Amino acid sequence: MRIGNRLEGEWIDAMLHLMDRQVVDVEGRMVCNVDDLEITLDDDGGTPAVTRLLTGPAALLPRMSGRTGHWLRRRWISLGIQYAHRDVPLAIDLERIRHLGSAVELDVRRDGLLDLEPDAEPGTSHRRLGELLGMAVEGPGGHVGKVLDVRLSADPGRYEFGHLVIGPGHPGSMLGYDRGDFNGPWLVQRIVGRLHRHVGLLSWDEVEAVDWDHGGVRVTEEPQLLTEID
Repeated sequence: MRIGNRLEGEWIDAMLHLMDRQVVDVEGRMVCNVDDLEITLDDDGGTPAVTRLLTGPAALLPRMSGRTGHWLRRRWISLGIQYAHRDVPLAIDLERIRHLGSAVELDVRRDGLLDLEPDAEPGTSHRRLGELLGMAVEGPGGHVGKVLDVRLSADPGRYEFGHLVIGPGHPGSMLGYDRGDFNGPWLVQRIVGRLHRHVGLLSWDEVEAVDWDHGGVRVTEEPQLLTEID
């Protein structure tokens, strides 16, 4: 059964609904997997937004934490050092997405679709969702958790940051049963609620700063627990 189109809703959770999903073309043929997401930052401090799907080893390897990930990335580059863009991932514009369900469905054929991620436009810079996920979050009273996901607006072509999902676990540790659109058995709901009782949602407006180089987020308020959100 085909899942409804999440683009018709108010929001999308980047990690849960986009990351690691299969991408298929307008004819249903496999294109790639979503290995990371491009984040565009405005130099004037505007709201960040996810602007492209990224795929390929140059997108996937940096997501692997620790020495293994760094070693794999260096090894990948060294094996193709003659290629000028070995460390640049392939990208797909969000405008090409027509349906977002169990897979990311595009409105074009896959032939010749994938191309290198372009440079950021003047006045902007690019980061990746994989850099933000797992960052430690510090609030007025100290450590409040880690970034587990980012809730985005479902605006065509540019999914702006709306909220951070913050908790003590790690990105990918939740299955989505905690996010309001799950109507499973009562017992499952109770178990999931218990497991994720410390997971909270915080508006992006309450984010004071993100240290992309050292991996930290500073916020002005404590997150509101998901168990308290209707």
